[in-house]
Amino acid sequence: MKTIPTTPFNGQYGGASCLFISIILILIVAAGLFTLQSYLSNGNDAPQSTEEDARFDLEEVRPGWWETRKFIYFDIPARVVFKLPEKDGPDPRALSVKIWDEFERIGKIFNPFDSASETARLNRPETHGATPVSRDMHAVLSLSRELWEASNGAFDPTTLPLKRMWEAAVQSQQIPTNREIMRTMEQVGFDNLEIMIDREQVKLKNRHVQFDFGGIAKGYAVDQVSSLLREQGIPAALVALSGEIRAYGDNNGEPWRIGIQNPIKMNGLWGIVSSDGDIRVSTSGNYRQPLRIAGREFYHIFNPRTGRPVSERILGVTTLCTAQKASNALLDGAATAIVVMGTATGIPFAESAGIEALVIKRSRDGKIEEVMTSGFKRLYEPAPKTE
Repeated sequence: MKTIPTTPFNGQYGGASCLFISIILILIVAAGLFTLQSYLSNGNDAPQSTEEDARFDLEEVRPGWWETRKFIYFDIPARVVFKLPEKDGPDPRALSVKIWDEFERIGKIFNPFDSASETARLNRPETHGATPVSRDMHAVLSLSRELWEASNGAFDPTTLPLKRMWEAAVQSQQIPTNREIMRTMEQVGFDNLEIMIDREQVKLKNRHVQFDFGGIAKGYAVDQVSSLLREQGIPAALVALSGEIRAYGDNNGEPWRIGIQNPIKMNGLWGIVSSDGDIRVSTSGNYRQPLRIAGREFYHIFNPRTGRPVSERILGVTTLCTAQKASNALLDGAATAIVVMGTATGIPFAESAGIEALVIKRSRDGKIEEVMTSGFKRLYEPAPKTE
């Protein structure tokens, strides 16, 4: 997966000295929804750990401010910018090691194609009935349940069988039949899982259910790294994993500014969201990696209620929150759901969830349109349009 370099402001947005006065990140729209699509194209083997995996970039970008960068989870760009406390702060390199260790820990839990992961264990046919799970898995499953119910099934992390079916269709160049889709749908459905409230345990009612947390795990990883930074006494930071971003603390008295990638002109901006205080942002998209089968093109995002690719021409969904009530994991899952639900249902869903949302879509006549919640408008600045 390729990305646009996240460089300091330039041109009309200011000079390089403004990196932390007005910071901007390009959200990688296509990476946000089903990141684990890359697993399908790379086979079922988990990546091998090598000495190279332990390496990361680290530099002091301004007095007291440090940035660490690395490609993780099958080459997804990640970066963390943090301000050290004035006294008794941690060593920046030692802190960076902790940051990347935490990202790796979360990745090992939710990677369904790592045979040693907790997700892979849950996905095995022999795993059924009451099963103990980790604190992290229990938290993500509980939030997934809330999103599944609130979205009427538009968000559902049990879609791995669907993805496998459509990936096989690409290989065979045969569009799945209605019977094949119906048969696969028997293995899909979050109602096949019971989550114990009083203990970290779940009960699988269908041994063929398989989980894929690509629509929520990256947001959860950002949440956990942000919590780690706060525990280490970091007063201000920005955590970015592809389209999942969390910024908190004092940005040298200036707003945090986060750019939304133009879904058509890949090196350009569609707009900017900004906040004087904490901000969490998630972006999911649907314009890359189309499935081409028998001369037809399908979106690579699937509706878990129908087993088919989504139909509305949504190019990208950005969700955000400036309050503490919405985690990045919630925003990540909500953006996933809105892509599936479409604009007419997705915007009211966002408003009922207490979050803001922007939907960029292609109309029937081919024009690009944007629809957003009223709260999003107050934080949003369209990018200057160029010919």
